[in-house]
Amino acid sequence: MVSIFTVDLGTSMTAVALPLLLIRDYGTTLAAGLTLAIRLVPSMAAGPIVGRLLARRDPRRIAMLSSLLSALFAALIPVCGALWQIQILTLGIGLTVMLAGPARLVLRPAVVSEGDERRGNGLLMAAQRVSTLSGPPLVGVIIAIGWPLWVAFLLEAATSLVAVVMMLRVPPLPPAAGEEAQSPGAKDRKALRTAYVTSTRALLRVISADAFIRGATLTSFSYLLAVTLGRMMLVVMGAQHYSDISGFYGWMLAAMGVGGLCGSLLIGRFKRSSTGALYVAVMLIEAVGWLSLPWLPNFSAAMAVMIIIGIMESAGYVLYYAEVQIRIPRSVMGYYYAALIPVGDACMFLGSAFGAWLAGTSVSAAAMIVASVMGLPMLLTARWYFTPSGGISETGSMRDGAKPAARREGHEA
Repeated sequence: MVSIFTVDLGTSMTAVALPLLLIRDYGTTLAAGLTLAIRLVPSMAAGPIVGRLLARRDPRRIAMLSSLLSALFAALIPVCGALWQIQILTLGIGLTVMLAGPARLVLRPAVVSEGDERRGNGLLMAAQRVSTLSGPPLVGVIIAIGWPLWVAFLLEAATSLVAVVMMLRVPPLPPAAGEEAQSPGAKDRKALRTAYVTSTRALLRVISADAFIRGATLTSFSYLLAVTLGRMMLVVMGAQHYSDISGFYGWMLAAMGVGGLCGSLLIGRFKRSSTGALYVAVMLIEAVGWLSLPWLPNFSAAMAVMIIIGIMESAGYVLYYAEVQIRIPRSVMGYYYAALIPVGDACMFLGSAFGAWLAGTSVSAAAMIVASVMGLPMLLTARWYFTPSGGISETGSMRDGAKPAARREGHEA
C-alpha cells in the first residue's frame, strides 16, 4: 500500500508540474500535450512483451528496478535545457510505467489473501486514491510558498525511492510454473514476436474461458474511452457553463477523487452481495451520472454527482481486480495485463484526441455519447457477470501453444 501510494503520489505531482514547466519555459500547450502523450508510447508499442518478463522473473524486482529508473528520470527533468531532452526523459518515465504497472498488479496475490480479494483490493485502491488527491495540492503549495517548480520533480524522485524500500517487504514471487526451464538470457531472434503472440494468445484464451473476465475485459476498453471523453467534456464545461468558477476542472477531479476513496473502502463491506450484480449496478449508475452533468442546476449539484461517479468508478475497479485475482492463475496473469494495458492506453489516447472536439461541438451530445459508450456494452454483456469462476486453465506455456494443464479449482466470489 505504501509503495503504491508513494509511486502514484509522485506521478500525480508530475502530471501537474510538467505541463506548468513546459508552458512556462516553451510557451505552448501543444508542446505540453505532445510531451505528455509520449508517456503512452512505450506501453502501446511494447507493452505485450512485459507479460513474458513477468512470467520469467520476480515481479517485485521488476517493480523495484522501474522505480529506481523513474526516480533518475524525474530528477533529471529540472536540469534539461531543451524540449527534446524533456521528451526523452518523459519517454523513459513511460517505459518505467509500462513495467511497473503490470508488475504491481501481478504482485497482488502475494499480499492479498485468498477469500479476502475484495477488501484487500479495496485497500490498495484507496491508497491510489489518497495519492491522487494529495499530489496536485502539494504542487500548489510549492508554488504558493515560492519554491521553484523543480522541487516537485525531486519529490517524485524521492517517492520512487521510498517505493523501492517498501517493496523489500513484499514477498517475492517465483517464476510461473513451466517458465523456470526457459533461460532468461537465451538468445532468441523471435523473442519479441513470440512475446507479442503469447500475450495476445493469453488474452484471447482468458476471455474465451471465463465469461465474467470476457465481459469485464471488453467493457474495460469502452469504459476507458468513455471516462477519457468525459474528462475532456468537463474541461469544456468549465469554459462554457462554469466560467465563473475558478478551477472548475480541478474541483471536479477532486470531487471524483473523494468519491473514489470512499468507494474503494466501502465496497469491501459488501462481502455477501453478488459480484456480478454489484459490477453491473455501479457501471450503470456511473453512466447515468455522466449523462446528467450538462443538465444539473448548479456547481454544488455537479460536485455531488462527481462524488457519486468517483464512488462507482473505484467500486468497479475493486470488483474487477478482485475477480481477476480469483479467476486468473498466476502463470497467465502477467501475460493478460501485458496485453490488456496497451489497448486501454490506446482507448485513452483516442478519448483525449477527440473528447475536446466532441464536447466543443455539443456538451449535451458528448454526455449522451459518454453514457452510451459506458452503459450500452454493460447492458449487452450483463448476463456474463453471473457465471462461476474456475474456467481458466493453470498453464505456464501460453507462448508456445502447449496444451493447458489441469483446470484451476473454482473459488466462489
